[in-house]
Amino acid sequence: MSNNTADTNKKHCNLKVVLLGDSSVGKSSLAARYIVGKFQKSNATIGAAFMTKNIQLDDNKDVTLELWDTAGQERYRSLTPMYYRGTDVAIIVYDITSPISLSHAEDWIEELRSYVDTERRSDLRIILAANKSDLLEEGYKQPEELRNNKFNDFVVVSAKTGEGINILFEGITNNIPDEMFIHDNGNETHDPSGTVSIDKPFHSIDTSLCNC
Repeated sequence: MSNNTADTNKKHCNLKVVLLGDSSVGKSSLAARYIVGKFQKSNATIGAAFMTKNIQLDDNKDVTLELWDTAGQERYRSLTPMYYRGTDVAIIVYDITSPISLSHAEDWIEELRSYVDTERRSDLRIILAANKSDLLEEGYKQPEELRNNKFNDFVVVSAKTGEGINILFEGITNNIPDEMFIHDNGNETHDPSGTVSIDKPFHSIDTSLCNC
């Protein structure tokens, strides 16, 4: 097979993933653990932080994961819905040691669904991530009160130790519907290399003065 023929078979997907949850549940640390591969403490997010990661799935498919880490503080709550548009996957994060963050998880799901276009709700994938498993001596199981059909998957993770992080994100990238991939026309700037690369810096977007 010629190189030209091989190029025409290459497909690419831009996947928008949004992290939601209360302040201090570890959304930013979870994102940083996946992007840079190590634990990073961070200050409260203002508005949102945006980062990307390029992933080669096989010889013909690659994904640009567009990760949006949203602010969980109440003062920025009114701004969060602006990041819901076009969301493909939502990760609802709660702190295993914080019962109130657990009780709010369902509220985040309901809010997300209320802002997503009706025709896209059935395609939206929602994952519940129980963070800070390193703070428990014994294993952690999904709470009975969250055993419902409002989310697709439940994953126990630790941003500090890295437990479950690869399971979480590989579960996302390995289950992308074929129809979301488009033929790569060669004009994109993504880097579908064998190793995952960061092509945009982790930075905060201050929207506190936004009038939108």
